[in-house]
Amino acid sequence: MRSGSTLPAGTVYVQYNPYTRTFCGFAPKSRWVGMATDMRVATVGASGAAEEGNSLSGTSLYAMGPSREPAWEHDGRDCVLFGARMSDPQGNQYFHQSANAAIGYTRLCV
Repeated sequence: MRSGSTLPAGTVYVQYNPYTRTFCGFAPKSRWVGMATDMRVATVGASGAAEEGNSLSGTSLYAMGPSREPAWEHDGRDCVLFGARMSDPQGNQYFHQSANAAIGYTRLCV
């Protein structure tokens, strides 16, 4: 996640379990670690919506996650949309770098 400096605000990790066809998202901080800031991480797959369980948000000192979601199938591949956001102590918001500005998510297919 961009933070206005060379050091990112945090990193978004997305893991995939091929046996359960489930994605998991997790976002640890790189900046403002130990300071309470607003964070959000979401994985949107088969449900088609960000809701409880696959979208987590709130105040955190270190990280946000995990968010879990079953994949949706697209062209024979398992896919998920993922996104993360974080605020600094002044309330400025930072989004993950590959986010589609129109929807705030990035598509990942495996």
